Amino acid sequence: MNPIKFYLILLFFAIQSFAADVKITDIKINSKKNGVFLTISSNQPLSRATVTGWYSENGWFYTTIMNARIDTNMVETIKTPSIVNKINLHNTSESVQISIKVPMIEMHDFFDSDNPNELMLALRFPISSIENVLSEAKSVHESNLDMQTAFNYNQIRNAALLVGASLSIAGIISSDEQETIRWEFITGVGLLIATYLYDRYIQLIK
Repeated sequence: MNPIKFYLILLFFAIQSFAADVKITDIKINSKKNGVFLTISSNQPLSRATVTGWYSENGWFYTTIMNARIDTNMVETIKTPSIVNKINLHNTSESVQISIKVPMIEMHDFFDSDNPNELMLALRFPISSIENVLSEAKSVHESNLDMQTAFNYNQIRNAALLVGASLSIAGIISSDEQETIRWEFITGVGLLIATYLYDRYIQLIK
């Protein structure tokens, strides 16, 4: 083999080894008042020149990191705030794609960290989007509270009806042997009437 060709081949493999893909080792996602903050960590320095990002109308924000790889199983260990609906990780032949489903993005920005092996991404939401998300979250929370309150009330009402009916029946049975009205009957009927009135009028007003 020609010595020049041999050394060129060695040089090629040496360059390939030094130009090995960056490995993404961790992704942290934190929720802020006006958006989401991502910290992307790797085993080598990350350059902003190799990273692009864009927001799609389908509700996903896509981050592409060229000449990088990632363990897609990492998606199971990434802790996401409630405002992030879903996250996907994908490897292509030349890049890594990190996709997160979030409310509408007004703007985004990549910037360097003090650690050269970290790259930071800030996603800013429009004010209207934040208000809608908070309003929806509040509505769901209030709905859950209403359901729990109704469930608790139904349990108490059913218990009151059962106790009232049991006392009334016990009073009737005991009164068969006596001329006086037993306290069980009075208490039971009173409890039934009180439960009916509360359920029919007071609870309805609420």
